[in-house]
Amino acid sequence: MKKASERAKRTRHSEPSEASLREIPEVDFTKARVRRNPYAARIAKEGITVQVGRGRPKKLAEVGGTSPRSVRFADEVWTLLEARARKRGITLHAALREAILAWIERAA
Repeated sequence: MKKASERAKRTRHSEPSEASLREIPEVDFTKARVRRNPYAARIAKEGITVQVGRGRPKKLAEVGGTSPRSVRFADEVWTLLEARARKRGITLHAALREAILAWIERAA
């Protein structure tokens, strides 16, 4: 991979210049529209659900946004989890989601 030249390093800016900021028109917040979360009403009514199958959920069965996290287990634990999920006919991550939600419900 090529190193960036000294000129390229100097021209990078972390923020826009004052001149370019003056050129940007101000935002009129009286005309701005707020986008509501399309899933909020259903989640409030039905609670949180987790997709178990593979692929994109069917229309109107979406659960909203998710964020990826990392979990570290010993290789033997991953092997047992994979075998159990395969036996139930679901994905490994669906089995993990199901187990975590069951644990949360038991703790509540």
